[in-house]
Amino acid sequence: MSEKNKISLNHRLCQIFILIFIGLSISGCATLGRISPSDKQVLKQAIKLEGTSYLPLSIVCTQYRLSWEWDGFSSIISVKNFEYKLRLYIDNSLISYNGQIYDLKNPVRIHNGTIFVPFSFSQLFYRQVSPAKKKEDKYEKGFTFKKIVIDPGHGGKDPGAIGWGEVMEKDVVFDISRRLKDILAKHDIEAILTRQRDVFIPLKERAQVANKAKADFFISIHANAAQAAKATGFEAYYLSATHDDLAKAVQIRENASVQFEENNDYKHSNDLNATLWDMIFTENRIESIEMAYVVADELKRILKLKTRYIKGAMFYVLKDAHVPAVLLEVGYLTNRTECSRLANAYYRQMLAETIAAGVLAYKKRFERTNGFRR
Repeated sequence: MSEKNKISLNHRLCQIFILIFIGLSISGCATLGRISPSDKQVLKQAIKLEGTSYLPLSIVCTQYRLSWEWDGFSSIISVKNFEYKLRLYIDNSLISYNGQIYDLKNPVRIHNGTIFVPFSFSQLFYRQVSPAKKKEDKYEKGFTFKKIVIDPGHGGKDPGAIGWGEVMEKDVVFDISRRLKDILAKHDIEAILTRQRDVFIPLKERAQVANKAKADFFISIHANAAQAAKATGFEAYYLSATHDDLAKAVQIRENASVQFEENNDYKHSNDLNATLWDMIFTENRIESIEMAYVVADELKRILKLKTRYIKGAMFYVLKDAHVPAVLLEVGYLTNRTECSRLANAYYRQMLAETIAAGVLAYKKRFERTNGFRR
């Protein structure tokens, strides 16, 4: 290998290691005094990306006494101090700023292994743009979790997955959903089912139940299927325009319900903007991820049920929900052992109780932190 190629390779490897370091590390910022973003020292760090001025996130954090961390799994950057709490997404211009959504006009970017924010980001602190205190206080008092919509997947002419012994997904998840509803009612949480019997409900109408009810959360319950009979375990999904091959496989199977709809207007074109749903559901996705993890923790703690994946995917049934939402796959009907468990009423009761424990743990955390704001 020539000396020139070695230098090029070393440079490339260096960039890769920097990206890995950013994704795995938590970065704290020094506590320097607040200065104007027009300060020459700050401007020296600015670069031009596609004609727009950008600053390194770490420099902005340093100047405004902010700490930051990047969750590589969810692609969420959290920035905060005693006064501000922000959430940003890579390649997205919308941010959550003290609980409200602001548009930076230009997206957050990674350039040469460093996270850069548009100049407008630093101006948020310089101008001290924030919601009126009186309005915010009034809003924070209303952080309660009282109503949930439970969606038993499939139904009627749509059986969903069919497992060993002709066990049907639509029947298994309907029974679990009814049990979950009854358990939550005992804890003063109103639970509404999207279907009360074995009937087909279009995907969009299921989400609209949650929207009309002004629910605090939407949970769609399903059972999984795979070509590999050895596949077992629990999976949870939240809405995201990005996905990997495994999430896409589940997404395709669950979205297949649209074939039973007489008039469906769902379109999943190749030119879908990959950040579209991030922009619309910035706050909801954070809460959705929180619920997915809490339920998974309870399933592991109580039932010793392993979690295969917690991922983002484009599920139609979640897309139209204007509230935090998750889709839970409670097990594989194509696995003989797991199908046998899901066909057992006692096991379904245990599943319902464990999911309820997760919902209650989420409720406690949600209310204690004012909607994860502190």
